Amino acid sequence: MRKGPVYGIISHILIVLALYLLQTAVFSRLRINTAAPLLLPLAAVGFGLFEGGFKGGVWGLICGVLCDISLGDSGLLFTVFLTFAGFFTGFLSEFFLARGFPSYLTMSLLTLVLSVLLQLVGPHFYRGAPLAVLWKPALIQTIYSAIFIIPVYYPIHRATRASRRVRI
Repeated sequence: MRKGPVYGIISHILIVLALYLLQTAVFSRLRINTAAPLLLPLAAVGFGLFEGGFKGGVWGLICGVLCDISLGDSGLLFTVFLTFAGFFTGFLSEFFLARGFPSYLTMSLLTLVLSVLLQLVGPHFYRGAPLAVLWKPALIQTIYSAIFIIPVYYPIHRATRASRRVRI
């Protein structure tokens, strides 16, 4: 059986929808000290790493829109950030990064830390919340999200590998 671009798109959509449902329906209710994990940034990084810059940017845009929808009050923060993260990861994977788990781990941790720092901008600068109060939930959210790096890696790696494989 030949697995082509349609199989890749369908598998990517299913992965993104599954992560969106887990992030919004399951883990939004399993908070640790008001922090819920972010799963969609991990998908944006994975698609960027294994699919390249353009496709990483497109899937990052999709993940960002869904992440903004799930969080509600973030505006276009994740739409812009995850589009950039997917594209930048894909760009780096085309020229500098190896397409494997160590690169995925590094870029995922970097993306999670940056996404948490970007989330701190609004409460700190616009609402006047002190950073001393914001750091604890931010650190918990980063660690809580990082737990899912390995479980998210395998389906993305498998789907992207299957969509790149061309059988004659």
